[in-house]
Amino acid sequence: MQAAVAAAILIALSLVRAGDPVVLESLRLAGFDQLQRWYPREAEPVPVRVVDVDEASLSRIGQWPWPRSVLADLSTRLTEAGAAVVVFDMLFAEPDRGERGADGATASDRRFAEALSAGRGVLGMVLVAEPTGAERPTKAGIAVVGADPVPGLAQFPGAVGALAPLAAAAKGEGAINVVPDRDGVVRRLPLFLAQGQRAIPSLSAEALRVAQGAAGHVLRSEPDGRITARIGNLMVPLDARGEIWLRFAAAAEGARTPAWQVLDGSGAAATMKGAIVLVGSSAAGLKDLRATPVAQAVAGVDIQAEAIAGMLLGQGLIRPTWAALAEAGYAALIVLLAMALAAWRGLPAAAAATLAGLGGAAVTAALAFSGEGLLLDASYPMLAVLLAFAGQSAVLYQRLESEQRRVRDAFQHYLSPVLVERLAARPDQLVLGGETRRLTVLFCDIRGFSRRAGGLDPQVLTAFVNSVMTPLSDAVLESGGTVDKFMGDGLMAFWNAPLDEPDHAARACAAALDMAGRMPAINQALEAVLPAAMLPVEVGIGIDTGDCCVGNFGSTRRFDYSALGETVNFAARFEGLSRIYGVPIVVGEATRAAAPALAMIPLDETVVRGAVRPVTVHALLGDAEQASAGGFPALSAAHDDLRRAMAAEDRMASEAALERCRTLDADGRLAQFHAVMAARIAAGGPLRGVGL
Repeated sequence: MQAAVAAAILIALSLVRAGDPVVLESLRLAGFDQLQRWYPREAEPVPVRVVDVDEASLSRIGQWPWPRSVLADLSTRLTEAGAAVVVFDMLFAEPDRGERGADGATASDRRFAEALSAGRGVLGMVLVAEPTGAERPTKAGIAVVGADPVPGLAQFPGAVGALAPLAAAAKGEGAINVVPDRDGVVRRLPLFLAQGQRAIPSLSAEALRVAQGAAGHVLRSEPDGRITARIGNLMVPLDARGEIWLRFAAAAEGARTPAWQVLDGSGAAATMKGAIVLVGSSAAGLKDLRATPVAQAVAGVDIQAEAIAGMLLGQGLIRPTWAALAEAGYAALIVLLAMALAAWRGLPAAAAATLAGLGGAAVTAALAFSGEGLLLDASYPMLAVLLAFAGQSAVLYQRLESEQRRVRDAFQHYLSPVLVERLAARPDQLVLGGETRRLTVLFCDIRGFSRRAGGLDPQVLTAFVNSVMTPLSDAVLESGGTVDKFMGDGLMAFWNAPLDEPDHAARACAAALDMAGRMPAINQALEAVLPAAMLPVEVGIGIDTGDCCVGNFGSTRRFDYSALGETVNFAARFEGLSRIYGVPIVVGEATRAAAPALAMIPLDETVVRGAVRPVTVHALLGDAEQASAGGFPALSAAHDDLRRAMAAEDRMASEAALERCRTLDADGRLAQFHAVMAARIAAGGPLRGVGL
């Protein structure tokens, strides 16, 4: 049952994983973010610099937007400092303030265009969801190898680019689109996008192309659906949407320079030589701040710088195409292993496998990220394994509850409440189909029941039997015994089943002594039920120990938990001997051997019906304390002599031994037994016990 539930959960989770709902995506991305925080990209020297239009620059130079003449000065100073390329992470779609010429540009626009043309300038464009007319011309040619990847790229009908004179003067123009995930966090950057049937490079791709002096880009479709982009001498792996996963790191020392320092010449111009210089803004008022896995607010220009640095170092992140299948397979493997262990070794072993599977998923994801830059989702396998284990646990718990309820229902009338709960807590100790166990069996019978019952009203008879059987059965249950059945005026009980009781013989004997000890109180209670002439009520008890077949016996419709075997027969016969010998409790030799410390004396050697050899029976007179008190040892020794003499058919020795026994029996508890032995000796027949 638990296997079916676990398999159903696994199939359901696989179907859910295929649909990839928001909750799974959120868990997956949260796991990737944590890995970014644990294992950030180590800052290494890389020729990427950021010129920041920060709050201090706005305070010194003036409110944004700055005149294009200021940007022209900024571009010129960076070019003179030896920048490999000057990249403006900004959109200059409108002309500057001032009088416009025939080309729609102002004098400051043309000055900015001249500065861009004199160096290697790259400007930004924005792809938009609304059509804007003709397709935006691009500076770079894009060649395609293999299948056309454009249909898989993020599609945008329109594009808004820089003012025409500025775009013409720039060496490159790329999209500055940053597409956050559903939670607003930027984890990926589109390196190529699509407007209509054309691929459009991003600002970072154009920055790398222009910095290397390459004429265009090459996009190659891979057999697994991914894309490999060649940008100059760089080979950059992309996903099917043309995106790269960003691996964030702290900016290197000296990588950021405020714009005002570049403009007044106080900035570290030497750090710009040969570098890709990105101009952007971290000022909150310009609203170009983004959330990333490592920070709540990061300037958009820093995200572009991270992308370029990662591509130059070859340290980007990759989400393999086989990852989802591997994650689902790993989850299935752990679930199947846990299922097998649950069936073989129980829930603790399954829990251990589940914990190992959870740890394995987390460690594998961490090692793959830190070592190879692979993004493996640990959250889905962990969720699948946990839910499958929870399902297994629920089924096992339900089955255990059902089994415990079945055990309670089956044994609440046979065992004490304490033993019922022990058995319910460990139902594996119970074998209901029948087994051979060594038991101690007890039979108890009301003496003279037929004589008493003959004239009683049925209701009075019922009250009589219940008044006797209730305290006697309580004595059995309190000693850890199992009440097998009630038989009108008697009961049968046994010990060491269904629960193991190593001292079962001693427990049965203690119960028998307790039952005999309760008879005075029982008789006192019966005074309100029976006529005085029918009192006192006495019971006879027979006990034997041996191997029995114990289990459910009966029909397929109705059965009882009971015991069968020679030992059961012997115990019943010994109960009959208690009437003949006039002692309350008669036990067999095996019981005496199993509880040797108790006060017992040998009675006789007799042949039980169905047995092939005589058996020795003993009278149980008291507990271990009584066995060593007063004259009991001498009484026991005298009865040993009597049994040996009668077994040897030595009539004179038997008479002498019997006389000593009568003398030592000060309270006359064995008077009836002694009378039986005396009659047997006087009869002149065999001295051995008769068959029963």
